[in-house]
Amino acid sequence: MSDDLSLFGDDEPEAPTEAPSEPTPISDWQIDLLRKALDARGLISMTERQQAIETAAERQVESLRALSHHEALAVLSRLGQAPAPKSPSGSAWDQRDGDTWIDRL
Repeated sequence: MSDDLSLFGDDEPEAPTEAPSEPTPISDWQIDLLRKALDARGLISMTERQQAIETAAERQVESLRALSHHEALAVLSRLGQAPAPKSPSGSAWDQRDGDTWIDRL
C-alpha cells in the first residue's frame, strides 16, 4: 500500500496561490446599472451624479471606469438602499409657493 498515491495529495507540497494584484475591472453591464440607478434618483447633472457615486464609493472617482467590479457592486447596493427622492404629488399649480394674481381676486 505504500506504493499507492496519496488520496489527499500530501506527497507534494503545493505552491501557495497568490491573490490577484489587479482588481477585476468594472463590467459594461455594471456601468449601465449604475447609470440607470442615478437616472432613477433624478440625478441629471454630472456634478450630482459624481457626488452620489463618490459618496457611495467613499472615495474620489474620476469616472465609472475607475471603479473595480467589487466597488461597483457595493455602490449599486448603497444606491439601492438610499431612498429615491419623492416626486411631488399634484401639479405644479398645487406646489406653488405664493399667491398668484388669480388667488388675490
